[in-house]
This record gives sequence, C-alpha cells and structure tokens, in this order.
Amino acid sequence: MPPGIRQIHIRNYKSIGKASVSLPPLCILVGPNGAGKSNFVDALSFVHDCVADSVDLAFNRRGGISAVRRKSGGHPTHVGVRLVIDLGEDRLADYSFEIAAKTGEGFSIAHERCVITGLLEDSVGFEVKHGEFVREIPGLRPRITPDRLVLFAAAAAEEFRALFDFISGMRFYSIVPMRLRETQEPDPGSYLKRDGSNAAAILKRIEQERPETYERICRLLAKAVPGIERVEYRTLGKGDTLEFKQQVGAQHPWTFDALNMSDGTLRMLGLLLAVFQPGPVSAIAVEEPEATVHPAIADLLVEVLRDAAYERQVIITTHSPDLLDNELIDDENLRVVTSHQHATVIAPLAAVSRSAVQEHLYTTGELLRVDELQPDLEKANELSQQLSIFGPVKSTFAAVDQNPDTDS
Repeated sequence: MPPGIRQIHIRNYKSIGKASVSLPPLCILVGPNGAGKSNFVDALSFVHDCVADSVDLAFNRRGGISAVRRKSGGHPTHVGVRLVIDLGEDRLADYSFEIAAKTGEGFSIAHERCVITGLLEDSVGFEVKHGEFVREIPGLRPRITPDRLVLFAAAAAEEFRALFDFISGMRFYSIVPMRLRETQEPDPGSYLKRDGSNAAAILKRIEQERPETYERICRLLAKAVPGIERVEYRTLGKGDTLEFKQQVGAQHPWTFDALNMSDGTLRMLGLLLAVFQPGPVSAIAVEEPEATVHPAIADLLVEVLRDAAYERQVIITTHSPDLLDNELIDDENLRVVTSHQHATVIAPLAAVSRSAVQEHLYTTGELLRVDELQPDLEKANELSQQLSIFGPVKSTFAAVDQNPDTDS
C-alpha cells in the first residue's frame, strides 16, 4: 500500500457540514450532480493550497471565505480539516487546522496541530492556538504569520518534511481539451497543470527522462483510440504543441496536430500524463475521467487508475456505470456521495446495496443507473457525531487499520 491519506475529517466546508471518511489507495466517489463530490475534492485542494501557498491565497482562489465557509442557520464560523496520513516507512501523521471567520472577508488561524509517530520512535509535533505555541518544535521556533500555516515553516525540520511534501505533492485535475489544443507557453514541466495546459512540456519530460513510460503512454493511447500510433512534442514558434501519428489506411501514418483531435482523445492523453508524470506527486484527484470518452474503454480507464494506485493515491469522481462494473473495482473502493437534509454525506455502500451486488441481483453499475446505490447513512451520521478536529491522537497504525472509519 503506497503512502496516502487514510482518514479525512472535514467541518463546515461548502456543502459539507461534518464528514469523517476513510480513503483507500483507489477511492471512487460516486453520486448525483450537486451532491458534493467536487466539494470534497476541493476540500483536499484547499488543504494543499493552504499548506503549499497561503491561507489567504487559498480563499482568494475560491472567491473568499464566505464562498468556502458552509452556510447554515447556525452560522458556523470555523472551517476545520483533519488528515491522518500514512507517510510510509512506518510513520503516521495526524495533522489538523481550524480557521475562524472574522468581520467581512477576514479570517484567523485559530488552531493548528501536527503529530508524527513511528512504530519505534517517540512522537514529534507542534501545536499553535491563536498565534501562540502550545507545543513548540525542539530546536526550531518558526515565525508565526497571520496567513501562513506553521507546517510551511516547520518543513525546514527533517521530521516534518515528509508531511509537507505529501500535502504539497497532491495534484488535482479537470482536463480541458481546448487547453491541450492551444499552442502552449514554454514550461519546465515540473508537474501537469490542473487543466492540462502544459501537456506538451510534460510529454517532453517523460520522453526524455522515462522513455519506457513514454512508450507505455503511446501504447495505452493506441488502445483507447483506434489508429493512433504515437503522440509527440513539437516546438511551434515560441510555444509548445502536440502532434499525433495516426494510421488512416495509407502506407505511412498521417500527422495531425492537437487542434484536429477529439475531446475524448485529448482527455485520455491528459489522464495518462496525470497518472504517469514524473516528479514528487503523492496523490492525484481526477474529476470525471470518463467524460467525453467512449464507454467501451472504461476497462482501460480502470486499468490505468488501478495501476497508478500502486504507486500513489488516486481519487476520482464518476457517473459511469461501466467504470463501476469493472471486475477490478469492489465496494471497498467506493464512497457514495449524496445530499441529505441539505448537507453532503459521504459514506461506504449501505448493507442493502452490498447485498444486492454480492447476491448477483444487480451490478454496482446497474444500481447507479436506477439511482439505488445507497450510502450507509447510519454509519455516516455516527461518524459525524464523533468527529473531533483536535481529538486524541492515534498512537499506532493498528488503530487506523482496525477501525479505519472511526474518528479519534
């Protein structure tokens, strides 16, 4: 099992009032439009932006704190997130922060806590409340600033670097085919951008640094799109572009630029680049990877995603019954997202849905088609009632392994 988020607890983020969710290495979020799948993914993206950039920038990218903070009759004032992350090498991180709203669009970082434990090591950590250290970092006292989480500065210490690298290495994707068609500005290719707008630079880097991965991308794209033989990076004036070699019945394959390729072809390429890109990518989240892609290649999509999940955590949102019916997907991969009493609920499959699939009465995809893929609302409610952003810290991996859905 690769390093990854094992549990996430969210409070008062957009449509999510309280959610406590365990995440497998390959996590598939399924549910109707407007249920909150994208909000859950954006909560993870928000954590990334807060840690890697700043809290102020994270809010600005989303229209301000009023657009992020959950709206309700009780007027909640605090947005809270807690992550339990397996860092690998027998280390577990428990990281939380809470942000309080102030007059207008103001905010303050009310509370931040980090504890990292190992099987054979004492725990290390820090805790800050309202700008003052409650638990200091031995040998390091970073400067506390109003819009920066302390983890950013604490990453200078080796003990916290792996946690910072994991969170800042999370990547989020909603591929926009038109951005792959355009001539792209020169880019170092450090990582694939959210919309795929530097795909040519990423392809170039993969071809130069990992030729075997480049060949694999070409083979997979050829399986997805009949006739495609290769995709190549090209320089066009001062920019970068993509070219496709496609067999059309002539003696030699014809060359087509990205402008002439279908949305489905470009989305598939974007997914392959996201999954196989080089660099320190800890987790990827992809929204509706099946969009504009022919249902017949759902099995190939699952193969690619499942393969990627052996190396890094993969989270996707989907509406595809064909994808859910793949034999490599089981109910442990699924999290059903629904709206219940005007709030997002995220839960494993309900017992009635599990039974229907296990007894071969329906497939998972068939249940989705008839809107009978039910979440375990009782379990979700139980976990939300127990949710504590700053509750006791689990001290061993056994606590997570034995009861992955229970908040501490």
